[in-house]
Amino acid sequence: MKDSTLSVVISRLEAESKNIDRLRETLEKRDLLDNDKNLNIKLSDDFTLRAVGSIFHDFYTSVENMFKIVGRYVDKSMPEGPDWHLELLQQMATPIINLRGPVISLETKELLNEFRGFRHVFRNVYGFNLIGQRLEGLLKIFPTTLGKLKNDIRCFINEMNEL
Repeated sequence: MKDSTLSVVISRLEAESKNIDRLRETLEKRDLLDNDKNLNIKLSDDFTLRAVGSIFHDFYTSVENMFKIVGRYVDKSMPEGPDWHLELLQQMATPIINLRGPVISLETKELLNEFRGFRHVFRNVYGFNLIGQRLEGLLKIFPTTLGKLKNDIRCFINEMNEL
């Protein structure tokens, strides 16, 4: 890979990482990541459910943007067809022979798959049909998911810089 292409890849991954940080900050400002006993009360409000759902939609969209960057510029291969979202996630957890190691760990893949599945639901239901318990579960795993994703992306960038 050319140095200029690598610079573009890294810069775009870092830009998406900053977008994700802004989403995390929004949840933190609303005290939605503190796992307190009042979380279910906060999520009983329809407006809050819709807002949190939108943030998680944006989160996985940003993650997927990262994966598209790697797929297009590093792997030179993007999945197609109706299951391309899942296939792209799987591709990022798979080392590509003579090209790169996995972008994310299998554990990170499993965590992210929860957000991928939710994004699909969010896009296809009315906001008043969102389920508070589902969002509560995602809020609980979000900090761990985010930490693992950031660590994996940092390791991937370091690996690419060494090639």
